Amino acid sequence: MKNKWKLFATLPVVSVMVMMGCYDDIDLTYKGNIDLNQLGLKQAVDIWDGMQCNVVTDLEQPSDANEDIETFVYNFSMSLYQNRTAGQDVTADLIVDVDSLNKAIANVGTSSAYSVYEGAELLPTEFYTLAGEELVLRAGTTESDDVELNVSCEDLVDFVQNERQENVNFVLPVSITNSTSYAINAKTSTIMFFFNVTYVEPPKEEEGDPFAADTEGVADGHTLDNGLVLKFHDEFNGTGKPDASVWRFEEGFVRNEELQWYTDRNAEMDGQGALVFTGKAERVQNPNYDASSSDWKLNRQYAEYTSSSIVSSYRFRKGTMIVRAKIPAVDGAWPAIWTTGTSDEGYTWQWPFGGEIDLLEYYLVGGVPSIHANACWGGNSRYDAVWDSYNRPLAQFTADDPEWADKYHIWRMDWTDDTIELYLDGELMNTIDLNNTTNGDGNGFADPWWYGAWRNPFRDEGNEGSNFGQQIFLNLAMGGNGGDPAGNVPMQYYVDYVRVYQ
Repeated sequence: MKNKWKLFATLPVVSVMVMMGCYDDIDLTYKGNIDLNQLGLKQAVDIWDGMQCNVVTDLEQPSDANEDIETFVYNFSMSLYQNRTAGQDVTADLIVDVDSLNKAIANVGTSSAYSVYEGAELLPTEFYTLAGEELVLRAGTTESDDVELNVSCEDLVDFVQNERQENVNFVLPVSITNSTSYAINAKTSTIMFFFNVTYVEPPKEEEGDPFAADTEGVADGHTLDNGLVLKFHDEFNGTGKPDASVWRFEEGFVRNEELQWYTDRNAEMDGQGALVFTGKAERVQNPNYDASSSDWKLNRQYAEYTSSSIVSSYRFRKGTMIVRAKIPAVDGAWPAIWTTGTSDEGYTWQWPFGGEIDLLEYYLVGGVPSIHANACWGGNSRYDAVWDSYNRPLAQFTADDPEWADKYHIWRMDWTDDTIELYLDGELMNTIDLNNTTNGDGNGFADPWWYGAWRNPFRDEGNEGSNFGQQIFLNLAMGGNGGDPAGNVPMQYYVDYVRVYQ
């Protein structure tokens, strides 16, 4: 549109040059309604596109913490239409034209020209400085002296990142008004400065060095952001075996036809903030060996591997459990962080009727190393489990971070009345709907109800006085679903801490 107006304004001059002499009696002077002496912001005239004079600046927090965000600087001057020489002095006020912005916002939806104002907000005064409030165009000049606008973009980005935490479209409307001599061209009297600030999600925080255990821990009474208070924790900030009043070791062949013999010799605190489980290639004679037995725990004369598994004396129901650990992501390894429901009456609510929650299991699925987040409860016969399972290939984690297996990670469970949610490094892995976790009929039990049949292990408080709740297991199994450990031993599994909040 700007160029079109200029074309119309110059055509009469060309006609006079070509046709002079033939039409001496015809008045060919321009008779349009464009006032060549109207005032405008010189910069607005330069960017006028036929509909608007907008300057758009896109801002966001840089990915490189050392990268600076520059201050936005803009200079204003005033001129007559087509940059004509002023015949007399003229002054005009330079203002932040809030009314102009409000009118534009009010017109959102009436025309596509106003769509850019959807969700727009006036730029707060603390983020800019306008160096002057008046423009002066002196007689004999074509432009006024400059007035500088400074916008602190770094402060603006910090405000969005720390306070608003959402994308914001700020607008600063700058206009000239109150001319002392010439009329003001309404089309080029205002520049709209758009500052589209994008909120950048901060990276997930890692607790200290991702390759090392946290040696400080938390104090009793520590509270999470959701208001839950620390009720049980072990920071493993010592040496030797874990506290025997808190943890017991499992012994021998225990479950899943795994290869290892569990012993109390393969889990010790390393003095650097972690409890370290070590899986070893080590032959152990089975003292319960019976060659004639069909029981796998009895008919193996030897175990060729050793490892450790510990179980908490502490039991809990609902709340948040957080474990920081570093796992051996190799074939043959089956590290786990899990809980199962038990009570003082050890013969009641027998697995899986007591429920099981697997914050972490690492083993093969179809030969593919995978991270698991599961829960199960009782089915319609003894030892029959109903599973809500989820797994993801390890390769998906190592593709994003080739050093993933060398780092500590956070496994978390949030257990409410309605759901159990399982997270890995803040990412939701599985949600278990507790409307679906009622045990089956308990076929095979003498007193099914007493043993947990038809009851929900994640909602039911258990039998009266039985102290029913979930016990915590930390273990490094070998073989079984984990695959063949040959060539990958010794292997080590590090647990930094275990914390339960309620």
